[in-house]
Amino acid sequence: MTSKLFQRTYLILIAFLMNVLLAMSVKADSKVGVIIPELREPFKVIFDTVGSGIDDGLNKRTSKLILSKDYDPKSITRWIEKESIDAVITLGGVGQRASMYVPMNITIVLGALLSSPSPTNKYPGIALTPNPKSLFNLLNNLDDQRNTVIVVYNPSKNQWLVDLAKRQAAANGVRLVAYKATDIKQAAIIYDEIFKSSEPDKIAIWLLKDRKVVDSKVVLPFILKNAWQKKIIVFSSALSHVKKGVLFSMYPDNELHGKQLASLMLKEKASASSIGNKLYPTIGLQDAINSRTAEHLGLDVSRSKLREFDVVFPVSN
Repeated sequence: MTSKLFQRTYLILIAFLMNVLLAMSVKADSKVGVIIPELREPFKVIFDTVGSGIDDGLNKRTSKLILSKDYDPKSITRWIEKESIDAVITLGGVGQRASMYVPMNITIVLGALLSSPSPTNKYPGIALTPNPKSLFNLLNNLDDQRNTVIVVYNPSKNQWLVDLAKRQAAANGVRLVAYKATDIKQAAIIYDEIFKSSEPDKIAIWLLKDRKVVDSKVVLPFILKNAWQKKIIVFSSALSHVKKGVLFSMYPDNELHGKQLASLMLKEKASASSIGNKLYPTIGLQDAINSRTAEHLGLDVSRSKLREFDVVFPVSN
């Protein structure tokens, strides 16, 4: 068994045992409902898999409510009353907005979030963004000389993530340097300064999934061109970036994301007081690597090591 497979199996086992213990303190007749946005394929399967993960994590079938963008808010209260639901997990932006129509006495957890909830949000949630610690660990496994990680971020969307990343970086011997940018123009200026002033063999650049900071037409090509020339490692929280030349990315395992939501729901229901509006990253992850970029950087990318990754680019025929 590879170390990666062992780690994933260990995490699943620990999560299962924690859920069993938490479930013992929650009423047996407790019924959880899941609000899912109505989507077409291939996006529909993502939320369906998250929903299956929630069922597995709770060890019982949940009631599902599919909502279109123009849903009737009254349909939510009717569903809750009809199904005798006392806890709700919402998925995606539609689900997050629907949470305002859920009665106050119902426990709520937000899931599959693409961005931070509004400042007025009162509920805990899990974002579809990888846990920074996992990214730092993978970086260290590939090149343990890169002890400085630079990230450019939009504070209105990712301040919570950067704050968490700073704490995790310090605990893992990584120095995180974070620059704030509110638009593409500001981000481009910062990246230009980074490439002019940094030591190429000591730094790595972390890209976040945010089009206001890293767009695919201007900023990303500029980053990749300069990183290739200077042999700077670039990794990302967006899977699509790896195909274009970023060294690696980590992204949510949808079923494990569902199980993490189930665990958070059980914790919320079992606690004497609410966890509040704390936001968490996804810890159940898959990974991808660009073998051509790794080879260019002079990293160890043997076939056996590449087989440990879930996705390898360029895809061979």
